[in-house]
Amino acid sequence: MEPARSIERLGFKRWYERQLLESHAWLVSSILCALAIAATLEVTGFRLTSFSGLLAFGFVYVAGLVGWHGLKRYRTIMREAERLSEQSTCKGCRTYAAFSIIAANPRISVRCRKCAHEWTMH
Repeated sequence: MEPARSIERLGFKRWYERQLLESHAWLVSSILCALAIAATLEVTGFRLTSFSGLLAFGFVYVAGLVGWHGLKRYRTIMREAERLSEQSTCKGCRTYAAFSIIAANPRISVRCRKCAHEWTMH
């Protein structure tokens, strides 16, 4: 339901563009977390004996969780954007991303603005 509202408000091309930007921001965040983990482990020398070592271990744990979540979000957003992108070309006139949303149930019913052909995006 959420993609349908966003697509209706922004248009498909702008929605797709924003999805790509958001997903790649999550990917960059994951890479930065991995770099932060590597740098922290390099600085501490893998010593967890003192309080600062335990604090570094906590930082590495949190950065790992954020990085893992970022990778999951990246993959989820990219899959959804790719799935809808593959179905956004009108089979009647072969026009890409020129449609209006008719109904938004679990499936999105759309109508081509050029030739009025209707199809369902799942």
